[in-house]
Formats: sequence, C-alpha cells, structure tokens
Amino acid sequence: MPYPLTHWLNYPRRWLTRLLLLTGALFWLLLLSAVAWLNWLLQDVPDAAQLTMNSLQQQAIKRTEQRLDQASGIDVISPQWLPLDAISRNLVYAVVLSEDADFFSHQGIDYDALLAALGENIKQREWKYGASTISQQTTKNLFFDNQKTLTRKFQELVATRHLEQALSKNQILELYLNMAEFGPNLYGIAAASHYYFRKPAAGLNAAEGAFLALLLPSPRRYHYTLVQNGNWSPSLRKKMQRILRDMRFKDYISSEQYEAFSRWRYSGLPDS
Repeated sequence: MPYPLTHWLNYPRRWLTRLLLLTGALFWLLLLSAVAWLNWLLQDVPDAAQLTMNSLQQQAIKRTEQRLDQASGIDVISPQWLPLDAISRNLVYAVVLSEDADFFSHQGIDYDALLAALGENIKQREWKYGASTISQQTTKNLFFDNQKTLTRKFQELVATRHLEQALSKNQILELYLNMAEFGPNLYGIAAASHYYFRKPAAGLNAAEGAFLALLLPSPRRYHYTLVQNGNWSPSLRKKMQRILRDMRFKDYISSEQYEAFSRWRYSGLPDS
C-alpha cells in the first residue's frame, strides 16, 4: 500500500530535525571543548588581582637566580636590584626608543605589529618574528620560557594584559631593566653597567645607554660581535645612529650631545 502524501511531506522534516539535533549537539560539544581547552591553557597565566610589584620583584629575582644557577663554571656578575629612579634617564630613553617606541601609549600589545609579524611567520612557515613590546618581554621573562608556539604566544598576550592592568608603566620598566639580558650570563642593568663601563647605572650617558640598548635584541651574539671582536657592521652603526637621532628628536639630548655621541664607539672592556 503506498504511503500517504503527508508521509512524504514529513519525511524531509524528520531528517532536518535529526540533522539540527546532531549539529546542535556537535556545536555544544565543540563549544564545551573549547572552553575546557581555554581553561586549561590559562592555568599558567597569573590573574591580574594576584600581581603586585613586590611579588613580581621576588619572582624576577628568583627567575634571574635560576638562570645564573645554570651557568655553573662561568664567571657571572651577581645582579643587584635597582629602582627606576636609580637608573640613568639616558638609558631608559634609549631602551624605550629602541625596543618599543610606543611603550607609554599602548596597553601592552602592539596589534598592528603583531598582525604583521604573524603574516611574516606564516609566509616563512616558522615562528620567527614576535613583535614583542617591552611589556610582553617582561611577561615572558617573568613567567614563560623561550618556547615559540601559538598557544604560548596566546598565554603571553593574556598575561601581558594582566600585567598592564596591575602595574604602572614605570613599574613594568623597572622589572624589565632588572631582568633583561645584556650579554652572556649578564642580567640586569646594574650588572651590565658595571661590566661594560665600571660605573653605576645612574651615571650612564646617552651613547652608553644607546650601546646597551643595541645589545638587547640578541645580547650574546652582539656581545661576541661588538665587544669581543669590535666588529661594527654598517647595520649596527645605523641602528646606533637611529637611537641617538630619536633621542635628539625627542629633545632628550642636545644637538651638541648628538654630534659628540654620534662619533662614539665602544672601546672595549675596562680594566677591573
């Protein structure tokens, strides 16, 4: 006996209902999985409410000590914590202009630079460019290792936003300058100033500040190139000039200072 017309009319409706139920279940399953994955991913990210300058200073000291402990058998300089007002303004300006010129205006992340770096990484099929701001570098030094993955980058971005919510820009700068690596097993501006110039960090001039800023992107490689071999390549000379030129443009140094410091070259490690 043939099926009535209503049966054939309801047949697609029944399949559509089943399809909606199935896809709905898959959607909620995927959504719950994504929430669970995000919750797992953010377990290693500190909450903004738990971040204080005192706790982060202790974390910074601990992380630096761990790095130095791994340098057994190698001469190292014990780091000394310096408040920001004990560090030369010349050095601070040079580092900011060199590493992150928009540091005081962004909220921790330069999204334009991040998207450009992401496109370049996709093009080269490796995570090579990070577009990291000073806040991001501080976050990585405080909480993460050097692993370069998308998940780690996501954790870093979230942690950076928390850091910016918890601290002032000056506090972030203080953490950064006391943790930054300036050469092989050479951490913090106090150790760097003593090692390279045998003077306290408060006494650095603009040329010395620009030189230390020049080391930051690759401190071990540039230590070998500039300090051990005295090899000032054209690109490094141009970058040094650019830092000083930016300082002059911002009126951090005078025209006379710019002319004098433009001719400055690092002459090697001073005698102990």
